[in-house]
Amino acid sequence: MTQLMGIVNATPDSFYDGNPQNNLDALVKKCTDFVADGADILDIGGESTRPGASPVSAEEELSRVLPLIKEAHKKWPKIPLSLDTTKPVVALEGLKNGVSIINDVSGTTGKDMFRLVKDFNAQIVVMHTRGNPQNMQTLTSYNDLIGEIKNFLAEKITQARNCGIPDEKIIIDPGFGFAKTREQNYLLLKNIHFFKELGVRVLVGLSRKTFLAQKRELPPKRKAQTLAANLIALEQGADILRVHDVRDTHKVIDFYKELENAK
Repeated sequence: MTQLMGIVNATPDSFYDGNPQNNLDALVKKCTDFVADGADILDIGGESTRPGASPVSAEEELSRVLPLIKEAHKKWPKIPLSLDTTKPVVALEGLKNGVSIINDVSGTTGKDMFRLVKDFNAQIVVMHTRGNPQNMQTLTSYNDLIGEIKNFLAEKITQARNCGIPDEKIIIDPGFGFAKTREQNYLLLKNIHFFKELGVRVLVGLSRKTFLAQKRELPPKRKAQTLAANLIALEQGADILRVHDVRDTHKVIDFYKELENAK
């Protein structure tokens, strides 16, 4: 069954939200709406990873996410909380306060994050990327896009297993928009099914990304393409859809289920 992960940006520079989102009341309201609309997971992040984004300190990131994590865990103890972070020190505090999934968009370059996730019996999302938000869009040269991404993720799965994380707690993300051109993102979208061969769940994060824009549309205008792309991801076997539009994506999933069951 495909799960919906609602994106909750506790940042002042999200590529989508645009305006400061670190007001606790506003963030709790967003979570409340997502849960009512059918979100299976809430993904909370305190550092933007859009192309060109500036890094923030662990202290600043924690000040943005911890109040929301604590409040969300108290209000919805049965809803899994995901923490979108690349820093083990931030992940540790999140795990101590109710987080059960670490969404690491760095590519998980060291073993510390894997070991931490193992210690808390949590889940980890490992994403394909190159470089960092400041330079990743200059690192888009591939000889075999799908093969190289698949090999990268296979290696990360092996590293996670070697640190004691079972397959059911490993999630891979092919990294749409990270170190990939528009054309490469489209090729990736058509080939998500190849990553299912790796034997773990596949998360797809397409929501409102630049490669979906038509005629230089800004993120708020990319909803139609996002919903269409998520339908394609469902057809390709995506296990988790990471989205800004929970209610409408839920409708897409329901439609797809009906279509699959039609005789």
